[in-house]
Amino acid sequence: MKTGIKHVHVSLLFYSFFWRLALFTAGWVILLGGKIPGDLWMVTLFLIATTLISIYSVRPGQWLFRPLPVLRFFFYFLLMALRGGWDVARRVFLRIVPTDPDFVTIKHKRDPLKTLILAWVISLLPGTASCVIKKKTIVVHVLDKNLPFKKEIKELQTRIDAMFVNNNF
Repeated sequence: MKTGIKHVHVSLLFYSFFWRLALFTAGWVILLGGKIPGDLWMVTLFLIATTLISIYSVRPGQWLFRPLPVLRFFFYFLLMALRGGWDVARRVFLRIVPTDPDFVTIKHKRDPLKTLILAWVISLLPGTASCVIKKKTIVVHVLDKNLPFKKEIKELQTRIDAMFVNNNF
């Protein structure tokens, strides 16, 4: 993954700066609950610094997402988080849910962003937790190896791939 902004067109830099600043500002307003902070200059400085750091860290145009698949993934993500939480709660409180733990190896693509997203979200699937990321595989701990986790992880990989404009990473 290349970082840096040496070969990025100036108009793309301004466009990216504006949208990232707007996104970070919206997040800040949501976190504050709409209240105006006392040190507005400090918040403004922080937002500008964060935006510049993000532009340097993730070059404009490097990771382009498709809005509709991202929205679908967001709702899928919420559903998986609820299912995963419910599964853990059942296993803790009911203690009658069968367990047959194991470590399994899942193949992944070599793109670091997709791999990281996959590893994070695998841990939200019911009864799974990502343990180790290797060059071509992710080692996953499962609470019950009889669950259809491989099918769910394949579905997850497909949804993550669909979010990106360029899948030729």
